[in-house]
Amino acid sequence: MKINRHLAPAAGALLLVTGAASVALFGGGTAASAAGEPSSAFGIALNIADNEAIPPTPFVESTDGSLVEDSAVDVPGAPLLEAGAMNVAAQNGQAKASVAELSVVLLDSEFAQLAELGTQLEPLCAALDNIPVEDIKDEATDEDGTLAPDLFDPLVDEAAGHDIRLDLITALDFNDVLPDHLGAICDFAESGNLFGAAIVAAECNGDSGDVTVEFTNGLLPTLIDTNRANSAIEIPQLVKVTLNRQTNNADGTFTVDALNVTLFDQIDLTVASATCGEVTSDRGGDVDPSEAPAPDPVETHVPVTG
Repeated sequence: MKINRHLAPAAGALLLVTGAASVALFGGGTAASAAGEPSSAFGIALNIADNEAIPPTPFVESTDGSLVEDSAVDVPGAPLLEAGAMNVAAQNGQAKASVAELSVVLLDSEFAQLAELGTQLEPLCAALDNIPVEDIKDEATDEDGTLAPDLFDPLVDEAAGHDIRLDLITALDFNDVLPDHLGAICDFAESGNLFGAAIVAAECNGDSGDVTVEFTNGLLPTLIDTNRANSAIEIPQLVKVTLNRQTNNADGTFTVDALNVTLFDQIDLTVASATCGEVTSDRGGDVDPSEAPAPDPVETHVPVTG
């Protein structure tokens, strides 16, 4: 079963999400009824203040174990959200989801917290060129690698009219951030560009999962390890990002989310989610994913691995 459709508008979304490419997913199946916990997948889901701004979209669920596919090509009429090619597929014990050419940009006119962060960091960012960060790395960080709280005290003292809250930046692990990446934090505070990615994809097979995330720009590529499972970075009260989030669900299913972003403890964005379950079909027993026919590969201009 394959469905191609346009997404409904999602008014009030507070992220700019753009996508424009396609990826290969596995091939065909027929419908039947079944009992058990089905596999499913979706491309993007957005919750704002516990309200569903964008439901899991596109979403598929293989209730009988057969292959179900869907794709979404755009979001017409949405004031702040655009999405190109998102592809999802699910069958018994297997699921895949992908979003290509993804961009997440916080609109600072909509986020008082982001504007506040930019104001707080303004004296620090303006003075970066005058600070020999490489030379003072040892003095700049505590034993655990975090930024020494008193490092920028002179800047704070000199920044008349600015009340810099160091708690927004001192929690970062500057073993990874210094000396080359501090400027990216300033760029983020000024532009709101959280990240861009050529591809964000997740797939599961039984109780194992893999993701592919190819960042192209923004804050995240400088702060997070894209190769490590359950890798996460957090700026308290501002943003928390988790890659390759894997969950063993209470119902026995297994979920892998390629990317999850939480903003200001109020906004939750999940990109490329795959859940694997098993059902017993009325067509005669369990459908074993290992016995399923091999998919026919489809060549595209965006490679997806993992």
